[in-house]
Amino acid sequence: MDAVADFVSSLGSQAAFAVALLNYALVAWLIVSLVYYQRRESTATWAWIFFLLLVPYLGVVAFWLLGSNRLRFRRWRRRRLKAGASSIALRPTAPLPTGCPFPADPGLLELAERLDGVNARPWNAVTLYREGEATFAAIEEAIDSAHDHVHLTYYIWRPDRTGKRLRDALVRAARRGVAVRLLLDDVGCLGTPQAFFAPLAAAGGQIVRFLPLSRLGRRLSLNHRNHRKIVVVDGAAGFTGGMNVGDEYAGLQGPWLDAHVRVRGPAVQRLQEIFCEDWYHTTGEDLGADRYFPPPSTAGEEWVQFVASGPTTDRWHAIHTILFAAINRAQRRVWLETPYFVPDVAMALSLETAALRGVDVRLVLPGRSDHQVVLYAGRSFYARLLAAGVRIYEVPKGFLHAKTATIDGRVATVGSANLDQRSFRLNFEANAFFYGPTVAGALEASFERILERAREVDRAAHRRRPRRQRALEAVARLLSPVL
Repeated sequence: MDAVADFVSSLGSQAAFAVALLNYALVAWLIVSLVYYQRRESTATWAWIFFLLLVPYLGVVAFWLLGSNRLRFRRWRRRRLKAGASSIALRPTAPLPTGCPFPADPGLLELAERLDGVNARPWNAVTLYREGEATFAAIEEAIDSAHDHVHLTYYIWRPDRTGKRLRDALVRAARRGVAVRLLLDDVGCLGTPQAFFAPLAAAGGQIVRFLPLSRLGRRLSLNHRNHRKIVVVDGAAGFTGGMNVGDEYAGLQGPWLDAHVRVRGPAVQRLQEIFCEDWYHTTGEDLGADRYFPPPSTAGEEWVQFVASGPTTDRWHAIHTILFAAINRAQRRVWLETPYFVPDVAMALSLETAALRGVDVRLVLPGRSDHQVVLYAGRSFYARLLAAGVRIYEVPKGFLHAKTATIDGRVATVGSANLDQRSFRLNFEANAFFYGPTVAGALEASFERILERAREVDRAAHRRRPRRQRALEAVARLLSPVL
């Protein structure tokens, strides 16, 4: 009898094992198929597949929250040319003003127009800010001078001294009858209670959350966040760059290195469009009225283009592709600064080949980070870059948060996009591109001042780094496709 019982028990164990194996195989097949048919890059695909096979049930939850590209973006119809003075030159077919020749590679102009649908516009005035206090003072002044509307998008808005300062400026504007619309990313502002904006709501301002977490079950993803920093005042002046709203960005909590720009002129109409698209997706309100797109007027002589990118099928690669093309066409120098450096294969190869061609390629990166995994993942790229001749600098004190690039002293960009795969593929980002020597020259001058406080990474010393650091870099590198 004991032998029979043992036999039956073994059969039961084998059956249970077979059922478990079949269940695992079925789950694995389903989730691997889901990853595969999302058509990611091969490195990201394999990273998710290995993780899902290793821990299938936990992996499904992680993939649902962080990996699935389920986002369905409600598209706002771009303004078309109409009869009358309000027919702003938003479309590439509109004639450009004469007397202001394009000052950079025309191929980049054509590429950017094909990717984002709107080309660069001349006759703009640009102010570059590298200090938080000056940036927030300029934004506050612009809000106080608003007559019709103020539109803002921010990833982070802290309920601190700086956050209260700009909130109160918006309250003053709303009380004057100015239409105030504030779009906040729900994850970035998770620690900022809606009650903080009660005075603004009471004054008539509108405050909404982009992709709120409460709607995760309705085909929205935790993974896709609105990382843009946008302010548009009366459709005529716009601000964008790397600075969120908070005391740390104002430099009140220690040294903070960042970059922001103010643009006045025809190009601001595209920044307004970017805001309107996000607002329409979030609220369903169409802001295509003429009051939000007044006839443009000349304000300076700079060529400016605002480029948007995000996890939608038609434009996710715009900022990445323009920057990639500009680096590949560089002849003299490529200078970049970014707080989060996790390039994909294409971007890393473009930097390496540019340096091998004799181009002066320099990277300024933070020496410490609020995301250690990202810091080590970025350092895992150092060996190949240094071998190719790229010069890498780390800022040891304070925090470098600027996202800028200059190419040949003729093309420059300032915006919200980091040099990482999250910015290029997962987040909603906005960058301003500048064509000509003025803005690029100002950025290069500030870049050189930062180099004075940075430490250059020595190739020989880097080869002697401890094994523990090498191991941390190797592990972090495995995660780079999803960082």
